[in-house]
Amino acid sequence: MSAPVRVNARIEAVTPLGAGVREIRLRAEGTASFLPGQYLQILHPDGTAIPFSIASAPQELPAITLHYLAQPDSEDATRVESLLTNAEHMDLLLPCGDCGFTAPLARPLLALAGGSGIAQIRSLLRTLLPGPVAIRLYWGAARTEDLYLTSELDAFAAGSDHFTWYPVAEQDAADQRVRQGRVGDVVAADVAAGNLDLSAWQVLIAGGPPMVWGTIDALRPCGLTQAQTFSDVLSYAPRDDLWS
Repeated sequence: MSAPVRVNARIEAVTPLGAGVREIRLRAEGTASFLPGQYLQILHPDGTAIPFSIASAPQELPAITLHYLAQPDSEDATRVESLLTNAEHMDLLLPCGDCGFTAPLARPLLALAGGSGIAQIRSLLRTLLPGPVAIRLYWGAARTEDLYLTSELDAFAAGSDHFTWYPVAEQDAADQRVRQGRVGDVVAADVAAGNLDLSAWQVLIAGGPPMVWGTIDALRPCGLTQAQTFSDVLSYAPRDDLWS
Protein backbone atom coordinates (compact mmCIF):
# COMPACT_ATOMS: atom_id res chain seq x y z
CA MET A 1 0.00 0.00 0.00
CA SER A 2 1.15 3.55 -0.73
CA ALA A 3 2.69 5.70 1.99
CA PRO A 4 0.43 8.56 3.14
CA VAL A 5 1.11 12.02 1.71
CA ARG A 6 -0.14 15.48 2.63
CA VAL A 7 -2.56 16.95 0.08
CA ASN A 8 -4.43 20.25 0.05
CA ALA A 9 -8.10 20.04 -0.92
CA ARG A 10 -10.77 22.60 -1.75
CA ILE A 11 -14.08 22.36 0.12
CA GLU A 12 -16.66 22.28 -2.68
CA ALA A 13 -19.95 21.53 -0.90
CA VAL A 14 -21.49 20.33 2.35
CA THR A 15 -24.97 18.85 2.03
CA PRO A 16 -27.29 16.89 4.37
CA LEU A 17 -27.83 13.19 3.65
CA GLY A 18 -30.23 12.42 6.50
CA ALA A 19 -30.00 11.09 10.06
CA GLY A 20 -27.77 14.05 10.94
CA VAL A 21 -25.10 12.93 8.45
CA ARG A 22 -23.63 15.46 6.04
CA GLU A 23 -21.74 14.82 2.84
CA ILE A 24 -18.50 16.77 2.48
CA ARG A 25 -17.32 17.08 -1.10
CA LEU A 26 -13.66 17.95 -1.59
CA ARG A 27 -11.38 18.36 -4.59
CA ALA A 28 -7.75 17.40 -4.07
CA GLU A 29 -5.31 19.92 -5.51
CA GLY A 30 -2.31 17.61 -5.36
CA THR A 31 -1.58 14.02 -6.27
CA ALA A 32 -3.72 11.71 -4.13
CA SER A 33 -4.33 7.96 -4.15
CA PHE A 34 -6.01 5.34 -2.01
CA LEU A 35 -7.52 1.88 -2.15
CA PRO A 36 -11.23 1.42 -1.46
CA GLY A 37 -11.61 0.74 2.24
CA GLN A 38 -8.78 3.03 3.31
CA TYR A 39 -9.34 6.31 5.16
CA LEU A 40 -7.83 9.78 5.37
CA GLN A 41 -7.03 12.26 8.10
CA ILE A 42 -8.05 15.91 8.11
CA LEU A 43 -5.07 17.88 9.40
CA HIS A 44 -6.37 20.75 11.52
CA PRO A 45 -4.17 23.87 11.84
CA ASP A 46 -3.74 23.18 15.58
CA GLY A 47 -1.93 19.92 14.72
CA THR A 48 -4.81 17.53 15.37
CA ALA A 49 -5.32 14.71 12.86
CA ILE A 50 -9.00 13.74 12.51
CA PRO A 51 -9.74 10.40 10.79
CA PHE A 52 -12.52 10.10 8.20
CA SER A 53 -13.66 7.14 6.14
CA ILE A 54 -13.60 7.86 2.42
CA ALA A 55 -17.03 7.37 0.85
CA SER A 56 -15.99 7.85 -2.78
CA ALA A 57 -14.09 5.54 -5.11
CA PRO A 58 -10.45 6.00 -6.18
CA GLN A 59 -11.49 6.45 -9.81
CA GLU A 60 -13.43 9.57 -8.80
CA LEU A 61 -10.24 11.43 -7.81
CA PRO A 62 -9.51 14.31 -7.59
CA ALA A 63 -13.04 14.39 -6.14
CA ILE A 64 -13.23 13.00 -2.59
CA THR A 65 -16.44 12.44 -0.63
CA LEU A 66 -16.69 12.11 3.15
CA HIS A 67 -19.66 11.39 5.42
CA TYR A 68 -19.71 13.45 8.60
CA LEU A 69 -21.81 12.86 11.70
CA ALA A 70 -20.90 15.35 14.42
CA GLN A 71 -20.62 13.78 17.86
CA PRO A 72 -21.93 15.82 20.82
CA ASP A 73 -19.28 17.38 23.06
CA SER A 74 -16.51 16.30 20.68
CA GLU A 75 -13.48 18.56 20.34
CA ASP A 76 -12.83 17.08 16.90
CA ALA A 77 -16.38 17.98 15.85
CA THR A 78 -15.73 21.57 16.93
CA ARG A 79 -12.56 21.61 14.84
CA VAL A 80 -14.31 20.20 11.77
CA GLU A 81 -17.21 22.64 12.10
CA SER A 82 -14.74 25.52 12.26
CA LEU A 83 -13.08 24.39 9.04
CA LEU A 84 -16.38 23.89 7.22
CA THR A 85 -17.63 27.31 8.33
CA ASN A 86 -14.51 29.43 7.94
CA ALA A 87 -12.12 27.74 5.51
CA GLU A 88 -12.13 27.22 1.76
CA HIS A 89 -9.41 24.57 1.85
CA MET A 90 -8.18 21.87 4.21
CA ASP A 91 -5.08 19.70 4.41
CA LEU A 92 -5.48 15.93 4.19
CA LEU A 93 -3.20 12.98 4.87
CA LEU A 94 -3.91 9.91 2.76
CA PRO A 95 -4.06 7.02 2.26
CA CYS A 96 -4.30 5.61 5.79
CA GLY A 97 -5.26 2.19 7.14
CA ASP A 98 -4.69 -1.46 6.32
CA CYS A 99 -8.19 -2.29 5.04
CA GLY A 100 -7.68 -1.49 1.37
CA PHE A 101 -9.04 -3.97 -1.16
CA THR A 102 -8.23 -4.49 -4.82
CA ALA A 103 -10.32 -5.88 -7.67
CA PRO A 104 -11.07 -8.63 -8.23
CA LEU A 105 -11.63 -9.75 -4.65
CA ALA A 106 -9.70 -12.86 -3.67
CA ARG A 107 -12.66 -14.19 -1.64
CA PRO A 108 -16.30 -13.20 -1.14
CA LEU A 109 -16.66 -10.18 1.14
CA LEU A 110 -19.02 -9.98 4.10
CA ALA A 111 -19.32 -6.30 5.04
CA LEU A 112 -20.81 -5.37 8.42
CA ALA A 113 -21.41 -1.66 9.00
CA GLY A 114 -22.84 0.47 11.75
CA GLY A 115 -24.15 4.01 11.24
CA SER A 116 -21.90 6.27 9.18
CA GLY A 117 -19.41 3.39 8.97
CA ILE A 118 -21.28 2.68 5.74
CA ALA A 119 -19.04 5.32 4.11
CA GLN A 120 -16.13 2.88 4.04
CA ILE A 121 -18.32 0.21 2.45
CA ARG A 122 -19.71 2.68 -0.10
CA SER A 123 -16.20 3.28 -1.42
CA LEU A 124 -15.77 -0.46 -1.90
CA LEU A 125 -19.11 -0.89 -3.64
CA ARG A 126 -18.50 2.02 -6.00
CA THR A 127 -15.19 0.42 -6.97
CA LEU A 128 -15.92 -3.31 -7.04
CA LEU A 129 -19.46 -3.44 -8.46
CA PRO A 130 -20.47 -4.93 -10.73
CA GLY A 131 -17.93 -7.68 -10.18
CA PRO A 132 -17.68 -11.46 -10.30
CA VAL A 133 -17.20 -12.03 -6.55
CA ALA A 134 -20.03 -11.96 -4.01
CA ILE A 135 -20.40 -9.05 -1.59
CA ARG A 136 -22.96 -9.33 1.22
CA LEU A 137 -23.70 -6.33 3.43
CA TYR A 138 -25.49 -5.96 6.75
CA TRP A 139 -25.93 -2.28 7.67
CA GLY A 140 -27.34 -1.30 11.02
CA ALA A 141 -28.48 1.87 12.74
CA ALA A 142 -30.51 2.81 15.78
CA ARG A 143 -33.69 3.41 13.75
CA THR A 144 -34.89 2.53 10.27
CA GLU A 145 -34.94 6.20 9.27
CA ASP A 146 -31.23 6.45 10.12
CA LEU A 147 -30.37 4.16 7.18
CA TYR A 148 -29.73 7.15 4.96
CA LEU A 149 -28.27 5.33 1.92
CA THR A 150 -31.08 2.84 1.40
CA SER A 151 -31.96 4.04 -2.11
CA GLU A 152 -28.35 3.95 -3.28
CA LEU A 153 -27.76 0.47 -1.86
CA ASP A 154 -30.95 -0.76 -3.50
CA ALA A 155 -29.66 0.59 -6.81
CA PHE A 156 -26.36 -1.25 -6.34
CA ALA A 157 -28.25 -4.48 -5.65
CA ALA A 158 -30.48 -4.00 -8.70
CA GLY A 159 -27.40 -3.56 -10.88
CA SER A 160 -25.40 -6.56 -9.68
CA ASP A 161 -26.21 -10.24 -9.32
CA HIS A 162 -23.36 -10.57 -6.82
CA PHE A 163 -24.40 -7.95 -4.24
CA THR A 164 -27.05 -8.33 -1.56
CA TRP A 165 -27.69 -6.21 1.49
CA TYR A 166 -29.77 -6.42 4.65
CA PRO A 167 -30.97 -3.39 6.62
CA VAL A 168 -30.87 -3.72 10.42
CA ALA A 169 -32.35 -1.40 13.08
CA GLU A 170 -32.03 -1.69 16.84
CA GLN A 171 -35.38 0.02 17.49
CA ASP A 172 -38.81 0.10 15.89
CA ALA A 173 -38.10 -2.10 12.87
CA ALA A 174 -41.72 -1.90 11.72
CA ASP A 175 -40.71 -2.28 8.05
CA GLN A 176 -40.84 -6.03 7.37
CA ARG A 177 -37.72 -5.78 5.27
CA VAL A 178 -35.67 -4.41 8.19
CA ARG A 179 -34.20 -6.91 10.64
CA GLN A 180 -34.41 -5.85 14.28
CA GLY A 181 -31.40 -6.00 16.58
CA ARG A 182 -27.68 -5.36 16.37
CA VAL A 183 -25.74 -6.30 13.26
CA GLY A 184 -23.66 -8.96 15.00
CA ASP A 185 -26.71 -10.64 16.50
CA VAL A 186 -28.59 -10.63 13.17
CA VAL A 187 -25.61 -12.20 11.38
CA ALA A 188 -25.27 -14.78 14.17
CA ALA A 189 -28.95 -15.66 13.73
CA ASP A 190 -28.41 -16.22 10.00
CA VAL A 191 -25.45 -18.49 10.75
CA ALA A 192 -27.52 -20.47 13.28
CA ALA A 193 -30.34 -20.82 10.74
CA GLY A 194 -27.96 -22.23 8.14
CA ASN A 195 -28.29 -19.20 5.86
CA LEU A 196 -24.65 -18.10 6.14
CA ASP A 197 -21.34 -19.96 6.46
CA LEU A 198 -18.76 -17.54 7.86
CA SER A 199 -15.82 -19.72 6.80
CA ALA A 200 -16.47 -18.85 3.15
CA TRP A 201 -16.01 -15.09 3.61
CA GLN A 202 -13.48 -12.42 4.42
CA VAL A 203 -15.16 -10.08 6.88
CA LEU A 204 -14.84 -6.28 7.00
CA ILE A 205 -16.40 -4.53 10.02
CA ALA A 206 -16.91 -0.77 9.71
CA GLY A 207 -17.99 1.29 12.69
CA GLY A 208 -16.84 2.68 16.02
CA PRO A 209 -14.98 0.55 18.59
CA PRO A 210 -18.09 -0.55 20.56
CA MET A 211 -19.82 -1.71 17.37
CA VAL A 212 -16.75 -3.57 16.10
CA TRP A 213 -15.99 -5.20 19.45
CA GLY A 214 -19.63 -6.19 19.97
CA THR A 215 -19.89 -7.68 16.49
CA ILE A 216 -16.76 -9.77 16.96
CA ASP A 217 -18.01 -10.94 20.38
CA ALA A 218 -21.29 -12.02 18.77
CA LEU A 219 -19.63 -13.86 15.88
CA ARG A 220 -16.68 -15.60 17.51
CA PRO A 221 -18.97 -18.39 18.81
CA CYS A 222 -20.16 -18.77 15.19
CA GLY A 223 -16.63 -19.48 13.98
CA LEU A 224 -15.32 -16.01 13.12
CA THR A 225 -11.50 -16.02 13.15
CA GLN A 226 -8.96 -13.25 13.54
CA ALA A 227 -7.31 -14.21 10.24
CA GLN A 228 -10.44 -13.49 8.19
CA THR A 229 -11.45 -10.28 10.00
CA PHE A 230 -10.55 -6.74 8.93
CA SER A 231 -11.31 -3.46 10.70
CA ASP A 232 -9.41 -0.23 11.29
CA VAL A 233 -10.55 -0.44 14.91
CA LEU A 234 -8.30 -3.47 15.36
CA SER A 235 -5.33 -1.16 14.71
CA TYR A 236 -6.25 2.06 16.50
CA ALA A 237 -8.37 0.67 19.37
CA PRO A 238 -7.33 -2.94 20.00
CA ARG A 239 -8.88 -4.85 22.89
CA ASP A 240 -6.55 -7.31 24.60
CA ASP A 241 -9.16 -10.01 25.20
CA LEU A 242 -10.92 -9.73 21.85
CA TRP A 243 -9.69 -13.04 20.45
CA SER A 244 -8.85 -14.89 23.65
